[in-house]
Amino acid sequence: MADLLSREYEVNYSHIDNRGVARPSFLFDVMQDAATVHAEALHLGPAENHILWVLSRMKVTLLRPLGPYERVRCETWCPGIRGASWYRCFTFFADEQMIGDAQSMWVTLDPVSHRILRPGAFPAAEGYLHAARGDLFDPLPKLSCETVRPHHIHPVCYSDLDVNNHVNNVRVVELVSDALDLQHQPGFVSELQVNYTAETAFGEQLALSCGTVGGARYVRGEAGGKTHFEALATLTPFENQGAWT
Repeated sequence: MADLLSREYEVNYSHIDNRGVARPSFLFDVMQDAATVHAEALHLGPAENHILWVLSRMKVTLLRPLGPYERVRCETWCPGIRGASWYRCFTFFADEQMIGDAQSMWVTLDPVSHRILRPGAFPAAEGYLHAARGDLFDPLPKLSCETVRPHHIHPVCYSDLDVNNHVNNVRVVELVSDALDLQHQPGFVSELQVNYTAETAFGEQLALSCGTVGGARYVRGEAGGKTHFEALATLTPFENQGAWT
């Protein structure tokens, strides 16, 4: 079915952290690839339409940590459009058991002016909606934290950049993970929302700050006095600590 993409991915050791589990960026990498492949299949690809796809908000829920060489099947579909935002959903399976899901919101930009191009400008947008999964989720909320503390400064380098010449959305998740100090946390990220509010270019200095909101961990990335991304993460203890260390 053109309105549903199913694609399989393998967790390899380049995705594994010092605790033996897949980093949070693994699923964001999977979703970036699946969304791109599906957009191409729906004739909404960047080259065919002379556009940039930009992720604005993403929220992922994971039921358990992932280990080396597990195979994860990702299903993705498009529940609809609201205003200037294209909505996209994901579900993840391992051994045919659902292990997580995600919701995301995207916008399309003119590649030269970076002006937002609304979905109505594309005839192919009529085929965006999945006929049987058209329930539009509520817009992902804004994030904020009243009190934050500085964590570290990250200078944007070549390895951070994507084809649009700004920091890739997956790389942002890795920077968020650094600010969460996951290398010594006794749990995995079971829920993560990232709001991408501004593009970050080569040479900019990203100042990352941390705080807490309820029982969740908050991370903000700023450059030049402007917020470029925000994240809210929930950590869940490993069910069997010895199996993952």
